[in-house]
Amino acid sequence: MGQTETPARWLQTPRRRPAARGWRSSYARPGAAAMSPGIIAYLLFSLVPALGTFVISMTNYSGIPGLPVRFVGLGNFASMVSSAAGGFLPSLEITMTFAVSVTLVQNVAALGLAVLLRNRFPLVGLMRALIFLPAALGVTINGILWLLIFTPNQGPAASVLAVFHRSSAFFGSPSAALPLVIFVQIWANVGFTTLIYLASMDNIPEDYYDAARLDGAGRWHLFRGVTYPLISTAMTVSILLAAVGSMNVYDIIYVLTGGVNNTMTLGMYMFNTSFVGSGDLGLGAAVSVMMFVLTLVVALPLQWILRRREVSV
Repeated sequence: MGQTETPARWLQTPRRRPAARGWRSSYARPGAAAMSPGIIAYLLFSLVPALGTFVISMTNYSGIPGLPVRFVGLGNFASMVSSAAGGFLPSLEITMTFAVSVTLVQNVAALGLAVLLRNRFPLVGLMRALIFLPAALGVTINGILWLLIFTPNQGPAASVLAVFHRSSAFFGSPSAALPLVIFVQIWANVGFTTLIYLASMDNIPEDYYDAARLDGAGRWHLFRGVTYPLISTAMTVSILLAAVGSMNVYDIIYVLTGGVNNTMTLGMYMFNTSFVGSGDLGLGAAVSVMMFVLTLVVALPLQWILRRREVSV
């Protein structure tokens, strides 16, 4: 009875220290001030255009001054997938073919090049720099370079085929244009992917390889048992970048073919719908929104699958 009981409210709500609160506020305000320009820029240049694209997709907006703008709801999405539109479904098929081919071949080629360039041999540093050169040249230069190489009847590729008494229209051929565009896309980006794998391989401790060699592991077993599991994080990044980038590509196709000869991807279809001819920005915006949804449908499950197999060094 002589002891003072502690009130229950002190047990339920711990007392906060004024000094700690002051310490947090002294750092929180400068941090918020430092981040605010980036947040404002993100809102202005990412979220606002994205919301604007969604709003335009619900209208018949054409971009021509003086024409009335009318709300059509989901009408653009309905006409996009109908046979009257005549472009979305074939473009979707070409896009998936393009994305799967680029993602698989680019990552396999980059992984092989990374394993090769990790070895020490003369001029390996120069080789590492040269392999990144196509990514530094840019889309337009890469496109013009390969247009010159594959010029029918005059380019180096035509001269090689002439030796075997063969000829091709290359980018003008309905059967050859898409494989060639896939090749150029891979050639332009494989160096960047290779550097991602090289950086990941260089971070693997050499002790792991020494321990595996003591157990009698050869080169294949070193790669399969040590290198391959420990570059899983880099593989996740590389595969996602290739998949998302190739699903939304249009620039290299614009330079090489303009979307003709079975190369009309969704990105090129969206560009042509919006800006070529009379232009239909409402329908083009609807295609852009659908591209975003399809990218999420592909990227999120792919990320979940790849993250499950990641191993930390």
